[in-house]
Amino acid sequence: ENGHDLELSKKGRNVDINRFDANKDVRSISEAKMPHHKARNKAKKASFNVLDNDQANSDEVDEPWRQQLLEALIKMNPKKFELFCRGLLTKMGIDIDDKIGIQYVADGGVDGFGYVRSDDYRTTRVALQAKRWKGKVSAPEIDKFRGAMDKFNAEFGIFITNSDFTREAVITAREGTRIITLINGDQICDLVAKYNYYVEPVTTYRLKDFYLDQD
Repeated sequence: ENGHDLELSKKGRNVDINRFDANKDVRSISEAKMPHHKARNKAKKASFNVLDNDQANSDEVDEPWRQQLLEALIKMNPKKFELFCRGLLTKMGIDIDDKIGIQYVADGGVDGFGYVRSDDYRTTRVALQAKRWKGKVSAPEIDKFRGAMDKFNAEFGIFITNSDFTREAVITAREGTRIITLINGDQICDLVAKYNYYVEPVTTYRLKDFYLDQD
């Protein structure tokens, strides 16, 4: 019988999910407009790009559970998907405010609101947008979210979707002094695996060439 490799593949676009730290990453991005942080942020961005290139050249293995998860997310009703995202962000170290959420304004709305407290007791306000989407999320959706962030004086934003983002949406999210972190469906899978969020890890083995070589 053929063996199956269940090692997690890692993909990223805007954020390195496996090294995401709410205290460090949220604070560094929210303070990006300060001169003494710019060099550090450029270095981080460069390291992300190198990581992405390495991942693109690596051999990736199909993992049925990832596809099953994405299919389950697309079938969720919007309310359950929002609760799923809130719980996932809590796992990531963000203190979600249960009183603020699903409050819509003329130019957009937020699905959640939370706080991140850094080691030096600096607290950052974080807004959450969760979109269960069939196609790619476009730039206008990012603009609406940024407008809603203004209403709640959010210093940082996280936009989560089960699908993906258009190139224009990615560019829009990086504009201005407050960069919005985008988390797509593949990165959701990475986070679910990292935090064992309603999943059970299974260990398996892949035979090396010694067993497969018939000579």
